[in-house]
Amino acid sequence: MSQNGVLFPMTLVGVWILQPASWLVILQVAIGLGFVIFVHELGHFLVAKACGVKCEKFYIGFDINGWSLGKFTWGETEYGIGILPLGGYVKMLGQDDNPAAAAREAQRAKEIIESGDLPPEPTADPHPAWDPRSYPAQTVPERMAIISAGVIMNVIFAVLLAAWAFGLGVQELTCEVSSVRPGGAAWRAGLRTGDDIIAIGSKTEPVFTDLQKGVTLGDPVKGIDFTVRRPSDDSERTVTLHPDTDLGIPTVGVTSPFSVTLPDNLEPGLPGAAARAKPAFEAGDTIRAVDDVPISSYADLIASLSGKVDTDVSVSVTRQGNDVSIVVPAQPRHETGLVMLAGPIASVQADSPAAAADLKVGDRIVSIDGEKLENPLTIDDVLKKRAGETVLLGVLRSDADHNASGELVSEKIEVTPRKVTWIEQARWPQSPVAVSTLGIAFNVSSEIVEVVPGSPAALGGIKAGELVTRARFAKNDEPIDEEDPGVELSEESQSWPFVMAMLQQAPKGTRLQLTVQSSDGLARDVELKPIESTTDFVLDRGLVFRPVYRLVKASSVGAAISKGFTKTGEDLSMVYRFLQKITSNQISPRLLGGPIEIAKQAGKSAEEGLGRLLLFLTMLSANLAVINFLPIPVLDGGHMVFLMYEFVRGKPPSENVVAALSYVGLILLLSLMLFVFGLDLGLIARR
Repeated sequence: MSQNGVLFPMTLVGVWILQPASWLVILQVAIGLGFVIFVHELGHFLVAKACGVKCEKFYIGFDINGWSLGKFTWGETEYGIGILPLGGYVKMLGQDDNPAAAAREAQRAKEIIESGDLPPEPTADPHPAWDPRSYPAQTVPERMAIISAGVIMNVIFAVLLAAWAFGLGVQELTCEVSSVRPGGAAWRAGLRTGDDIIAIGSKTEPVFTDLQKGVTLGDPVKGIDFTVRRPSDDSERTVTLHPDTDLGIPTVGVTSPFSVTLPDNLEPGLPGAAARAKPAFEAGDTIRAVDDVPISSYADLIASLSGKVDTDVSVSVTRQGNDVSIVVPAQPRHETGLVMLAGPIASVQADSPAAAADLKVGDRIVSIDGEKLENPLTIDDVLKKRAGETVLLGVLRSDADHNASGELVSEKIEVTPRKVTWIEQARWPQSPVAVSTLGIAFNVSSEIVEVVPGSPAALGGIKAGELVTRARFAKNDEPIDEEDPGVELSEESQSWPFVMAMLQQAPKGTRLQLTVQSSDGLARDVELKPIESTTDFVLDRGLVFRPVYRLVKASSVGAAISKGFTKTGEDLSMVYRFLQKITSNQISPRLLGGPIEIAKQAGKSAEEGLGRLLLFLTMLSANLAVINFLPIPVLDGGHMVFLMYEFVRGKPPSENVVAALSYVGLILLLSLMLFVFGLDLGLIARR
């Protein structure tokens, strides 16, 4: 029987499944995924019938022990929907993918043929291998056509789906940069808020999905060429980025673009100072000016706010055709009173003050103008006030060239901090802290070096020398969820900057629970109520915006079909390159997804519109075509390998060899299914 290996859940997982508004999404996903499988099996079915082969069953899903959600017989074929929604199959006369059953049938046919006792007409035996309408009785080219038909149909279907999507029009995220990950590849090359990526390699006018695919499947050694335009000075340059893999997936550390329009759904409201704005922001508000300075982009907004971080600002917005003036207060940083250990410099940005001053990776800053380094998370705030002035940094540096032991030596380095009108935040776990004024990034350990007297941490009994190993958040009126894994902190996961960044975006009254480990190894949980700083402030004030989309739509039917071919080709290539990178250990197999992940992504696509769902199904159909044609016994590709052997040698391979290889293929597929199920259920950690 010809079967495919796509994982097809009938329902989405999640609480929202009970909401009537989600039922249409669920129906779209079920029909879409089911139709991809149907098309694949229809290819096998139509070509088999054209070759005169009797098709006994046509099923979407597998009817384990005869169980099905429904079935009927039309002509000589039984059609149905199986109880196990993990694929589909066409059962042809004389073919069986069960290795044991296939071996028994081959042996039985061989014995009858050798005996010469052949009935003149087909008998009642359900699998008479000598029946001219059986699959084995067909010529090798005919059997090749039958086996390959499913894959060919999937490719044709993918082209049509993509053409339909581009005919309707698809909203795609643009490649404008809202922020970059401190220390990441894009940060090291000097990309910043407002930059527009206009080409990725040879791909011009890319959208954000092109960026994601290009980075994931690009060559991390040779790097990926990005052509970047900076609207603020109308400059254009090409940089080669080498993706980072420390987060478990290749990334350059670019955040998707933000507009200056608030989302349509603000529930449960805005965080930070934006929640205290007078009058309150409303869904769909578009910011037009800050203190009467016109704003046209997110980069403009950040640049305007950067010079007024500690003062209230008057924001002009357009609301349903009317102009409204809103006063947004400054947002003090939420602090715990913990000062953590600053690590050595992890990255130095190209063409930065740090690079000009010859600061190096591995240097450890210990003082600024002779003053001991305080909280490493607020160094940039201190230096922003000294922009354009000469600052003397006390640095500990390894003098390996003159000291065989590599001991640290103290040096004084003059550097001139620059004015910063962009944003670089630790929005990722394990993200270092950026000192944007200098162009350096360094990690912050979970080791406590100081506890500010009278602070929440001091009142909680936390002491210098202890370690923070976990952080959890809870609203003021809710208990701490002990089942919540929170954010893990360790030497391998130095995520304190991320914890503090999350705290700044948390609703007022949020409590922070820290798991603290003392020097004797004992751990305890300490709850803190963060307080507001009187000297340090948050730049973006909790404002949240819609993403920036661009409509990609074909101008004619011919253009839609052309785009469909291009999109399908890209998706087919993407699957092959993804598999190549997994097998060469360039990316983790934990990036794979099983039935639940497929359902989630399909549901998300359906919520974004029919065009987006069609493109997801295009990708899935291309995925199905490639995976099913891999040379693995039991899959179509495995059958094709056996047929090629038979075509070249003039005889089929040994039944024992076929059975043995089929068992190997079956075990491989079952192992893969268990692995992706484990990923979906969280039994295997994704990194």
